[in-house]
Amino acid sequence: MTATVDRRGRAAWEALADQAEREAEGLAQQFDAIAPPREGYLSQAGAWNWSSNDQVKEAFRAAGIDLESTEDDALAAVAHPLAALLRHYRAASKLASTYGRKWLKQVAAEGRVYADWRQLGCITGRMSSSSPNMQNLPGEERYRRCFRAPEGRVLVKADYSQIELRIAARISGDKALLEAYRTGQDVHTLTARRMTGKQEVTAAERKLAKPVNFGLIYGLSARTLRRKALAEYGVSMTEEDAQRYKAAFFTTYAGIDCWHRHIRRQRPTEVRTLAGRRFVVGPDDFYGAKANYAVQGTGGDGLKAALALLWERRHEVAGAVPVLAVHDEVVVECDAGQAEAVAAWLKTAMVEAMAPLIDPVPVEVEVKVARTWGGD
Repeated sequence: MTATVDRRGRAAWEALADQAEREAEGLAQQFDAIAPPREGYLSQAGAWNWSSNDQVKEAFRAAGIDLESTEDDALAAVAHPLAALLRHYRAASKLASTYGRKWLKQVAAEGRVYADWRQLGCITGRMSSSSPNMQNLPGEERYRRCFRAPEGRVLVKADYSQIELRIAARISGDKALLEAYRTGQDVHTLTARRMTGKQEVTAAERKLAKPVNFGLIYGLSARTLRRKALAEYGVSMTEEDAQRYKAAFFTTYAGIDCWHRHIRRQRPTEVRTLAGRRFVVGPDDFYGAKANYAVQGTGGDGLKAALALLWERRHEVAGAVPVLAVHDEVVVECDAGQAEAVAAWLKTAMVEAMAPLIDPVPVEVEVKVARTWGGD
């Protein structure tokens, strides 16, 4: 699989690197303005090393805050300007370093990116990528627009819709989830209704239901749910809200609750995906990890089966080639005139690969054709 960063994409990437460097430098200066003084230092400039977790904790203690962790989700829950500033600084610094100009050295002279792919590179059985890691690139469209199809070619992007929730519905046998998917209901709206007690929910309330759905199928605590919602989805909730949402979720989806209770009670020493692939686990391992192995492992099995079908059926659309496989998404490069046929070919393979694993839950695949990975 070889994505392309052409001359135009390279220029855009370099501009993003410059922007990230300037932003990181500006945020470092803001630290000097609001950070507490450090004992033994006459000047604020450079007094604190914000890349040191120990110094971060020391600085926050000086500001009257005892940090349990310096992880991003923990910082997201801290109501102090230093926490927000540190999160932004870390994000900009990572973009400037990991995804700065040096990253472009991994692009070949003709513009192709030849990464290493491992079929069982993740503990869940999903694929992994390295040199460079194409699965861990920034998800923002401004970065993904740098990956462009060559002249006369397009990218066909296909993504499994809510596949982890669909797999969890199949594994748990939860009646409410199975019925929702059978009748084509929007599960995030359904959850938001149960969380709020309202029939008509707002877009913000539906957005709030996403971390609840995707987090609680793995048994997150209310505290961790709150952190995940803020760090990954940008939505706020109190710990009391999180407790209430968690109760509403497991009341609505009692089958998920029963599945989790079964894992805790049985304390299995192995977990299998719906394709039969086996994980050896400790009896005392957190039950949420065991649920995660079963769900994400099944998703990985289905996606790789889809790639195998694409290879077997490659003669149907000669010249179309997969260039990316990122979690639940497959991107195929093809001639512009093939786009419609390739979209149907790709969607069919992805549905047919996953459907036998999660039947009777329907499989939905969203397809888009564009010149860039970002959708333009």
